[in-house]
Amino acid sequence: MLNQLLPIRQIINKSSIVWGLLDVLFPPFCCSCGVLGFELCPDCIRQIKIINQKYTCPICGDFSHKSRICLDCKDSEPYFDQLRSWGEYSGVLREVIQKIKFNRGLGLIRYFTKPAIEFIHSWGVEIDHIVPVPLSKSRHHARGYNQAALIAKSISRGLQIPFKPQAISRIKDTLSQVGLDSKERKENVLNAFEADLEENREKSVLVIDDITTTGSTLNECAKALKNVGARKVFCFTLAKTSIS
Repeated sequence: MLNQLLPIRQIINKSSIVWGLLDVLFPPFCCSCGVLGFELCPDCIRQIKIINQKYTCPICGDFSHKSRICLDCKDSEPYFDQLRSWGEYSGVLREVIQKIKFNRGLGLIRYFTKPAIEFIHSWGVEIDHIVPVPLSKSRHHARGYNQAALIAKSISRGLQIPFKPQAISRIKDTLSQVGLDSKERKENVLNAFEADLEENREKSVLVIDDITTTGSTLNECAKALKNVGARKVFCFTLAKTSIS
């Protein structure tokens, strides 16, 4: 495992040098507490609530199930094989993701590349290629970037696993999932994605997004992939929340 991680660390270290030089020339402010010198300071990083995987549903990764399959997965088995999230969508992590997503805080992605890579390594799943959850053309045009693609590309580079953003596409414009209940979320993204047959047939695919709530979007991505013959579909997000 240590030998496998050496190339990853070399890639991360080179990237860290570049960002470090930029920080010297243009000192940033912590996006959470405002302290000078960091886009995200060490004190705020320590406040992030990392999910204890021992207390999650082994299929969907929902909280507090003590490794027991949750009722939702028992009642309606999802298309993805497993979904895992690194941290809880609250406090500092919530502020960070919102800045990445809506305020072009793209430099913040680097703070999560190493823990995400190490998490996926320890997960131990077989992966042939990595795809991000795609945005609709209109939303991509309005925002100017797909944060899931930037996160996925960074992780892909570190893991040295092919990054294939064209392997799945969004074929239907959907509303934002924010504010929708579980049923509305499922209906909103129903049949919203299409996967490429040649890219995904007999492949084990890792789908990456920034955040998940009910897993509806990821499940529809997984359905599209399974429909073209993907062998396994795993999903990973930086954060996990739940509907209050």
